[in-house]
Amino acid sequence: MRGRLHVYLGSAPGVGKTYAALTEGERLIDAGADVVVGLVEVDDRPDTTRLLSHLEVMPRRTMTYHGASFRELDVEGVLIRHPDVVIVDELAHTNIPGSRNEKRWQDVEELLDDDIDVITCLNVQHVDSLNDAVEKLTGLVQRETVPDDVIAAADRVDLIDVDPEALRARVGRGEVHTADAAVALDRYFVPENLVALRNMARHWLADHVLLTPDRETEECTAAAADSGPVVAALTGAPEGEHLVRRAARIAADERRELVGLHVRAASGLVEAEPAWLDRQRRLLVELDGRYIEIAGEDVAGAVLEFARAEGAAHLVLGATRRSRRYELLHGSVINRAIRAAGPVEVHIVPSGARAGRPIQARSEWKGFRPRLALPGKRLLAAWVLAVLAPVALTIGLVPFRSSLGVGGDLLCVLLAVVAVAVVGGVVPAFFCMVLGFLLGDYYFTVPLHSFRVDHLIDIVALVVFAVVALVVGALVDVLARQGVRVAGAQAEAEGLARLLAESVGSPPDARSELTGALRRAFTLDSVAVLRRAGETWEVDASAGSPVPDRPEAAPFSAALPDGDVLVLTGERLGDPEAMLLRAFATQLRLQQERVQLARIRDR
Repeated sequence: MRGRLHVYLGSAPGVGKTYAALTEGERLIDAGADVVVGLVEVDDRPDTTRLLSHLEVMPRRTMTYHGASFRELDVEGVLIRHPDVVIVDELAHTNIPGSRNEKRWQDVEELLDDDIDVITCLNVQHVDSLNDAVEKLTGLVQRETVPDDVIAAADRVDLIDVDPEALRARVGRGEVHTADAAVALDRYFVPENLVALRNMARHWLADHVLLTPDRETEECTAAAADSGPVVAALTGAPEGEHLVRRAARIAADERRELVGLHVRAASGLVEAEPAWLDRQRRLLVELDGRYIEIAGEDVAGAVLEFARAEGAAHLVLGATRRSRRYELLHGSVINRAIRAAGPVEVHIVPSGARAGRPIQARSEWKGFRPRLALPGKRLLAAWVLAVLAPVALTIGLVPFRSSLGVGGDLLCVLLAVVAVAVVGGVVPAFFCMVLGFLLGDYYFTVPLHSFRVDHLIDIVALVVFAVVALVVGALVDVLARQGVRVAGAQAEAEGLARLLAESVGSPPDARSELTGALRRAFTLDSVAVLRRAGETWEVDASAGSPVPDRPEAAPFSAALPDGDVLVLTGERLGDPEAMLLRAFATQLRLQQERVQLARIRDR
């Protein structure tokens, strides 16, 4: 059995959602139900505090993060108490890292799965697909959202709304929690905004909650006849969330699939992932979309080729942030996409950033990236070659000294420098260059068998040789290391792909095999999954040693579904490996959220 979900959806803060939820709790108690309050924010409101005093309130769980204490919903305590009904406020809340679940709506899903009815509240700006529209209307940035499917799957959704002037009066009397009531009345709680928010909430309810079976069947049948997806082209720019939500609304209106596409430049270099791309991937999952990543030098061509291959009906692009001069030099992706789109309908979404509010990327100084270490056997072979090759070449060319001259000898030694750089990198190649320089000076310049040079042409030859050998050796070193990195990355990516295929849908007891396979794929010292146990961490599954006792003690850690953390230790955890592993952990988390949302929709 599964519990029933009752949602109070507010058109704006202060309309009385929490009061309505507590009033419903009192009514259910009078009807004989066992009702408790799991978590409610009263914000010093007398009426809410009075109602709360009549109900049983569950103790909250205190958690510590970065030295500060926070009080969160005690999911385990509610499960043990197991009331008929629990009231949980602020459904869109994000839990403190290390909590049982990342989001409070996931806590609520866990309670519902244990056959506990839940009464909860949220405002219209917390609805995922409406978040950017509310931000554009009011100027309020709200990052905490709830997937539309979670709210739409509720057994009952009540819209809580009051007259705009009555709500403004509440704000003016200080009955609504705001930092500055006067500023709030002038900016957010203006009558036009409140009316627009009310209409937005009503339209969303009509589209998602109040569909009759006949209308739903009719729309699904129409969609089946023309089922091309809506493709949103993501660059990883901060306004990508705005673009995803706009594409989701188009997909919802026409009952089409939502696809997010990111084109990664096929440069062959290891590049950092755009800072906002992870949030956009997760938003796609919450909006029932799927994420695709492809490589290509021609971004417009790659996007259109994918759209045609998928039979896309709509292509959603973000307005460019590049300068006019850049477009004149490199061309406009949007213009090229529009000209070549053919039957695909192209939508251009303006930037979600408002004038006067600069967008800043989160940045972190990581220092210089360490060079990839080459295998020990290759380095040993390179040093042997760096010593023997110049000596052997010089001895072999001395009989031909009169015809070759110093230039001929140095050209032959340059080949040795390149060979050494290919095998062992720039350091042994530099040694080979110095040794060849000295031997060429000693045996091939006048006067012979000395390090003095009398002829200007010989000085020029030696200097040019040194410069060319250094440049070529450095370039070959980069290519050699890049070749090793690409080979390793390909093997690791193949291993991760197999691991991901095996881990999707795997039962919890399969984690021991997963950690062992991950350790073997990356040749790590240890791989473990840590699970929060009160104020400490316990090992859920592990392979190798030593195993860190907390995520902060590990060189690499990544969040997994259900609040668990994947931790790894080992000397080979460079930036490229960490990037792959973080993508792997992210995909696991997204897959878990997708499964959870699919389960909600199927109910």
